[in-house]
Amino acid sequence: ETRTSYPNIFRISNLVLYILVIIHWNACIYYAISKSIGFGVDTWVYPNITDPQYGYLAREYIYCLYWSTLTLTTIGETPPPVKDEEYLFVIFDFLIGVLIFATIVGNVGSMISNMNATRAEFQAKIDAVKHYMQFRKVSKEMEAKVIRWFDYLWTNKKTVDEKEVLKNLPAKLRAEIAINVHLST
Repeated sequence: ETRTSYPNIFRISNLVLYILVIIHWNACIYYAISKSIGFGVDTWVYPNITDPQYGYLAREYIYCLYWSTLTLTTIGETPPPVKDEEYLFVIFDFLIGVLIFATIVGNVGSMISNMNATRAEFQAKIDAVKHYMQFRKVSKEMEAKVIRWFDYLWTNKKTVDEKEVLKNLPAKLRAEIAINVHLST
């Protein structure tokens, strides 16, 4: 995450990957439970594999993945469980689905608040400058110039305080960055 220029895209990709893995493993468990109970024994388990429509590997996997996705997202009409072990598995799946949903909402909320934090910090700087200019009775023309300058900084992503960022680096690394930034090679 720290090695990419797009940390939010990385976080979303990670989250999607985790969710896909959970859905995959849940599909595998559903298939295993269906096999142990007996394919086609009731409406909840995977259909009988002697039926040519359901007997090939790709269909088995896609069907189980589909069932798992519907169950974990709680958006689909899945056949109701019949046996106790089926009920227990569905209850467990619903709880996992709630946790997945909470994780998604939490991660997206965190990303949005991180993006808004930068904007809020920048807006606080602008507000402080505006307050100062009003307090010192700066002309409206000058105030407009200053605000345009801040708009320029924001649109060109130059809102980072370089001194604040660089102060945590060792002197040698700061010097190397200064040479890299200011000398054309």
